[in-house]
Amino acid sequence: MKTSHIYIKNMVCERCIMVVRQGLENLGFQIACIHLGEAVIIGELNDERISLIQ
Repeated sequence: MKTSHIYIKNMVCERCIMVVRQGLENLGFQIACIHLGEAVIIGELNDERISLIQ
């Protein structure tokens, strides 16, 4: 299983984790785990998927 890491600035609390998780799931991403400052997504990130996140 290939995973991709996204590093996220300014995540400071559990609510940030919840909001990031919800946003990524709404965009159709499968999430392996989320920690403060980092999300691990199942699958590879191509240019199209990166632009969705941005």
